[in-house]
Amino acid sequence: MLKRLLLLGTLIVAILFESTAVCGAADSKDKNQYPAVSQSAVKIDTTVLDKTLDTQKKQQEAQRKKDEAAAKEKLRKKVAQLQKDITANTYLKYIKQLGYYKKASSDEKLNIRNALLLFQSNHNMSVTGAYDTATKNMLVQRLSSNKFVYLDKVTKAPTKGKWVTVNKTTRVLTLYEGTKVLKKYAVAVGNPASLTKSGKFIVTSKLKNPDWGGGGFADPVKGGTPQNPLGTRWLGINRTDGSYGIHGTNSFYSIGKYISHGCMRMSNHCVEELFPLVPMKAPVWVGTQTELKNWSITQPQFKQQAS
Repeated sequence: MLKRLLLLGTLIVAILFESTAVCGAADSKDKNQYPAVSQSAVKIDTTVLDKTLDTQKKQQEAQRKKDEAAAKEKLRKKVAQLQKDITANTYLKYIKQLGYYKKASSDEKLNIRNALLLFQSNHNMSVTGAYDTATKNMLVQRLSSNKFVYLDKVTKAPTKGKWVTVNKTTRVLTLYEGTKVLKKYAVAVGNPASLTKSGKFIVTSKLKNPDWGGGGFADPVKGGTPQNPLGTRWLGINRTDGSYGIHGTNSFYSIGKYISHGCMRMSNHCVEELFPLVPMKAPVWVGTQTELKNWSITQPQFKQQAS
């Protein structure tokens, strides 16, 4: 519209200038030879202007479609190349490139498994700790994207501060601040999953190197020892049917499984990172994917981001 007005204005000025020049020339020769031309008598034909603007619009649309097609073709080639390049022998290179690998253990197989768990949880996948087709496809989507964003949607956060959800379906713990995702981790939950009771809880205790009481079926274990099933940190919640919480573990390969007696296990280095970030009385919402959705929380898997 602005371009049209500018062109129209230029055309009017040109016509008026030409009319004035003609009248001036006539006056110099014979003022009575030609009748005066009033500005109101000038009729402007906008047909040429309309055609010019229409042509420009068509050219711009054609260029947009051309650029869009070129971008799609470039993306298609990139995806095809990644599908070829990422294999069971090379995937770890890309996991490291994205920053998910940490040498937290002298057990290299465990380090690789933990890297996969971290990648899977951060993309809201069901965590397994194994390289499989789903993980490869997600790697391709991530590496072919121009940016990474969490796709979580929280419409009714319980607090503007920090709080936690545990998704029993995907076995992913998410740390939020209000509606914003801060961290995601893989967890182990109850076997069956119902042992990890669904509900809205709060953090009621925080302990470093907690003692383990034996759970009524084993001898107690002192805190800070490698044999302690609670690992190095404990975040207790207000379940009324026993002592349950988020904690570390001495069973490192259990993370990502349905295996606990009801607590939510994390790798020790992960729970140590989480521990100082979660305040006392922070909300902890535990539920299946469907239950979380009913509480206005959706945690969809990552999808390729074009821009």
